[in-house]
Amino acid sequence: MKDKMIYLSPPNMGDRERALLSEAIDSGWAAPVGPQLDLFEKKLETLVENRRALALNSGTSSLHLALVLSGIQMGDDVIVGTFTFAACGNAVLYLGATPVFMDSEKETWNLDPDILLDYLNTCDKKPRAVIVTHLYGVPAKIDRIKTICEENEVTLIEDAAEAIGSRFEDRQVGAFGDYGIFSFNGNKLVTTSGGGAIICANEDYERGLHLATQANSDEIGYDHSEIGYNYRLSNLLAGVGLAQFEKLDVFVRRKREIFQYYQTNLHSSLHLASEPQGTFCNRWLTTPLLEETTCSPLELVRFLKDKKIHARPLWKPLHLHKVYSNFSFVGDRIAEGIYERGLCLPSGTGLSDDDLAYIVSQINSYLSSSRS
Repeated sequence: MKDKMIYLSPPNMGDRERALLSEAIDSGWAAPVGPQLDLFEKKLETLVENRRALALNSGTSSLHLALVLSGIQMGDDVIVGTFTFAACGNAVLYLGATPVFMDSEKETWNLDPDILLDYLNTCDKKPRAVIVTHLYGVPAKIDRIKTICEENEVTLIEDAAEAIGSRFEDRQVGAFGDYGIFSFNGNKLVTTSGGGAIICANEDYERGLHLATQANSDEIGYDHSEIGYNYRLSNLLAGVGLAQFEKLDVFVRRKREIFQYYQTNLHSSLHLASEPQGTFCNRWLTTPLLEETTCSPLELVRFLKDKKIHARPLWKPLHLHKVYSNFSFVGDRIAEGIYERGLCLPSGTGLSDDDLAYIVSQINSYLSSSRS
């Protein structure tokens, strides 16, 4: 057995991050403004084809501010792909708006464009926005979703928190919608410890920057005519992010190698989906599905914990959470079926080949014994 826990997706940092953090400290810019922060945004803008990037202190604050910039108000409906992290639903509720949770399609596990189109053609109350997540780094069918939103004059917000380095038709996801969202939390491919960003048009950048820095309207003193937020990313953390950005291609390559190792070596009762045509997946987490005749994902997760392997169930679809139980769900419960069969395996870029071999041997041994 391993002496130390193998974690799900820990950060991979070293001397370069330490050096650029020290450089940021030496610059004297410790506040949420400074040269490292400016450069970090420029790096992001290159990735998303020179749209503007507004760096903030979390992916959740980025979602919230994108909804604010979209003009979402109390009582508005916002469609949210149900198979995602709770931040997508929470951000809608921050504004007193109403989430309408929508089911997944089977190929990518993301929001189903057919259900979206049917809903927009038949609903009594037109939603103001759609939040679509590129789940576990697998791009949604964003071309169809974008077209549907444009034809129905609905704002499209892409939650690409898990999908930096993932592409749809050779274009970074997060760059298709009216707004895109990234997260730089400690478990993401690129981390700033905590952090996020909005991808947007130039006019939205200026408005978002004003709101994210407390909406002060007096150049010399302090005068606030509207509610603002303390959402800006620290310049020090941007220094860490710059070092991480230098390694993005290496990190994505390693994530894909880990996925391939699992796909080649895992027990036959675990199934990994192939890469959808026209996409490139960063494989942030490897997420196999168990055959229905084997154990439950939770049983396997508990077994692995005893072996000092950190695995997790998939995200619980939002419409199944108690806090969202009074809101509408639209679909055929595809997301529920995936959730009931899937789990997340350790996928950190620092995993050694020995770690991977140990993980697979433990999983395969357990599944072989459970079927005998």
